[in-house]
Amino acid sequence: MRILLVDNADSFTRNLEHLLLATVSGADVGVIPYVGLAEADPADFDLVVISPGPGRPEDYPAYARVFEVGRPVLGVCLGMQIINQWRGGRTAMLPGCIHGRAEVIDWNGQRRQVARYHSLHVTEAGRGLAVLARNDAGVIMALGSRTHGLLGYQFHPESFMTPEGGIFVVHALDFLGLR
Repeated sequence: MRILLVDNADSFTRNLEHLLLATVSGADVGVIPYVGLAEADPADFDLVVISPGPGRPEDYPAYARVFEVGRPVLGVCLGMQIINQWRGGRTAMLPGCIHGRAEVIDWNGQRRQVARYHSLHVTEAGRGLAVLARNDAGVIMALGSRTHGLLGYQFHPESFMTPEGGIFVVHALDFLGLR
């Protein structure tokens, strides 16, 4: 499987690359910086992964081209917010920043520990996106659309504080119809 991982200048990007390589059998992961996105052809890949990163979703307008190609997209943290913004959803400041906190969320009928690092959060899901998980305070932790091939995680499956991060990658492959 060819995976394009777009790096939004985030220190977690290489951890995300390693998680993808460890979880997806036979994965060929190409990592490019966001500034190089204009030179890549998303149609050449089976999956596009949008990394975490600084700033707000509107700071990354080049992703419109990725979405228009129609390849499955997984977004992590800022990546989820970018997916949501593209579908017309809203993002706002989170009351109090969460940078490096393990938390247990409801996930497919189970309680799973995940890592949170974010100061923004989705306050309104975009067109056609279903909220798939929230934390106990009601903050959206995952959203997506099978129809549109989009999935976002607000938490970081690649963090050491998400002890079973591979489960979320496998879920993404299933959700996006890649397994």
